[in-house]
Amino acid sequence: MRHGTKNHSTVGQRVQIPAYADLWMRGARFGTVERFIAGKGSFLAAGDPRGADVFVIRMDHPQVRKLARFIADDCQFV
Repeated sequence: MRHGTKNHSTVGQRVQIPAYADLWMRGARFGTVERFIAGKGSFLAAGDPRGADVFVIRMDHPQVRKLARFIADDCQFV
C-alpha cells in the first residue's frame, strides 16, 4: 500500500471529482485534497491507472464520512 504525503502543494485545495464517480452522481461533487499519493510513473497500458497519482479527498457532502480516492488527472481544481 502506498502512503500519501500531506506536504504536497495540492493538499488543502478544493477540487471537483470526476463525473463518472458514484459519489458525483449522488450529489457529492466537491471536496478538499487531504493527501497526495505519488504514482509509480509507469503505465502498463494506455488507460491503466495503477501508475497514476492519486488524490485522497474529504468530500463536502455531509453524508460522506469516508475519504475518497480519485486519480489526480481526473479531478478539476475549483
